[in-house]
Amino acid sequence: MSPRASTICPGLLAGVGAWLAYDALAAGSLGRYQIVGCALGAALALPFVSIVLLRDRARRFWRRVLFAAVPLGALLLATELGVRLFGPEPERPGVLLPDTRLGHRNEPFTEGTDARGFRNATALERTDVLFVGDSQTWGFGVGRDATFAALLHQATGQATYQMANGSWGPVQYVELVRQGLALRPRHVVVTVYLGNDLVDAHDYAGLDGAEALRSPGVAYTVRDNPEFHPQRAPNVAMALVDGVLDRSRVLGFAARVVKSRLQGGALDRGPGDLAFDSVPALATILRPSYRMPAVDPTRSGVRDGIAVTERALAAIAAACRTAAPASEPVLVVLPTKEFVYANWATRRQAPIAGLDAILAAERTTHAAVMAAGNAAGMRTIDLAPLLGDALDRGEAPWPASGDGHLNAAGHTLVAKALAAIVRRRQRQ
Repeated sequence: MSPRASTICPGLLAGVGAWLAYDALAAGSLGRYQIVGCALGAALALPFVSIVLLRDRARRFWRRVLFAAVPLGALLLATELGVRLFGPEPERPGVLLPDTRLGHRNEPFTEGTDARGFRNATALERTDVLFVGDSQTWGFGVGRDATFAALLHQATGQATYQMANGSWGPVQYVELVRQGLALRPRHVVVTVYLGNDLVDAHDYAGLDGAEALRSPGVAYTVRDNPEFHPQRAPNVAMALVDGVLDRSRVLGFAARVVKSRLQGGALDRGPGDLAFDSVPALATILRPSYRMPAVDPTRSGVRDGIAVTERALAAIAAACRTAAPASEPVLVVLPTKEFVYANWATRRQAPIAGLDAILAAERTTHAAVMAAGNAAGMRTIDLAPLLGDALDRGEAPWPASGDGHLNAAGHTLVAKALAAIVRRRQRQ
């Protein structure tokens, strides 16, 4: 390659890199997306900058890099072909469909779901334990066999079937129990996650079939789901990166590994987030500012969500009692990570600064949901003390990142609490 060509080509790449960096900064997206755009832009500009500064030495260096990249590219291509020919078939990515009674549901056989669109290995015709819930019950962040529904089956031998999805709440739980009772379960386990279920109850009370759950005089509109609209990448660089990772099984797997290693670091921090690291084994990121609107009883949406939840739990309990055969309704109340850490630290007389408000607010909503379950005649399981005991033992039931979903240890804890109820019923 002539010196002229060896300068023009890197110059063109540098121009593309500068445009990608500018686009990332101008897009105004999250900081980590801007970092990706600037990093990709800098990488493309580096050859040209080095050639301008070092001239022939830089040209020789980049020729060697180019020659070395050829066998590496061939190795990557061969690995990709090998994985595609001999590796396991990947799960079909999740596809959400609109539903007038649930708001949304998974297309069957996508994202590890069964013929009904629920996250089970098989669409059972009968089950011993029916689970309904949101992304916590779905098991966001853990494998299908590591969810508390699957672990309960492994521990007791009882058939379990879960009907759950992200963003569902008490309104959907009533409809799910109505459908799920056809499987003739002995137990119906409803998990109410205080991190979003109360606002979800208010936001989805306008769905078809939820008329009896609505509060008089309140105007309801169903929350719009952004996943039903075309999604635009944060910037052009992220669109290019996502496109490559989506199409390559090898690079996509490598990216997921790197992402899991970076979780819990500075890139996971948002405005108002707190890094708890005084006990290394329990280190995590707490997000009180993010969680507070979902548990604050002074907000009208939360207050109405409590009222809708009370009616939903009463309807579920009544449906279970009148089913043939009757099912035992079980309410699992799952607090936020922030509440559990705040309560635990306060009990140890080492309160975490910045969590006082969410501790006081969630105590009120937590008590209201527990009272609603008891009033409905449901067997209630309060996970707050159990999760606090896990922290006492040095076991973290959540990941080190700001994610509020239970990790594998958290799912194991829930399964153990439920196993005690199931075994007790088996002995009767």
